[in-house]
Amino acid sequence: MRGFTIFIIIIVALIVLFFLGWSRIPDMLANNLSKKLGVTVSIDSMDLRPSRIDINQIEIGNIKGYSLPKSFSAKQIEIHAPLTTYLTDHIVIEEVDVEDIYLGLEFDSPTSTDGNWTKIMKNYEQSADLNKEGGKTVLIKKLVFTNIRTELLFKGDGGSIRKLPVIKRIELTNISSEGGFPTDQLMSSILGQMLKEVFTQQNLNNMIKGILFDSPGKAVDKALKPFEGIFNAVPIEENEYSA
Repeated sequence: MRGFTIFIIIIVALIVLFFLGWSRIPDMLANNLSKKLGVTVSIDSMDLRPSRIDINQIEIGNIKGYSLPKSFSAKQIEIHAPLTTYLTDHIVIEEVDVEDIYLGLEFDSPTSTDGNWTKIMKNYEQSADLNKEGGKTVLIKKLVFTNIRTELLFKGDGGSIRKLPVIKRIELTNISSEGGFPTDQLMSSILGQMLKEVFTQQNLNNMIKGILFDSPGKAVDKALKPFEGIFNAVPIEENEYSA
């Protein structure tokens, strides 16, 4: 009887230690992201399930010297994948859902493509070493963004914030990345693909003066050029990954 009681006490102690440790994970992840992005990051909580991880109320601050109070926030990020997949070299995530998004875009001037996000993502690319060859790969089979609210501000434009049309839904498939830690690859995929799609769908090339070309496609490429090094994750064909 005494041995059974000791066993129960040990199990309870392990459970308590696990939950105490897990409760610190959001702050540890937020601090890690903050160091790499060069801005403040906060995460309210995280939920762990056998086939899903939920990140609740994530907010990314803005670069010092810029006016918008934050550069990004999302109500929830759901990562659908069995926990065992993170132990493999080729991590396959069935779906990532990013819900109720705020995106703050701030440019140095109407004639410049430099701004808060070029600086944030440059910090991330350098500190996370996303261009490192080898190591684990990450494949996101489906990446979904819903309800993206975007605010656009040009420094020196009198502080006038432009509220762009809400993008109800963006769905991308087979986003693959390689190099760096899996968490860095995942965050780079989410932020990079979101920025690329918002730039394209909001037709930002026509809002930023001085970068227009005869071909709309070239204009988009020009607008995205400062970001080309951070779009580490790219869509691929399903059979290409399988090969």
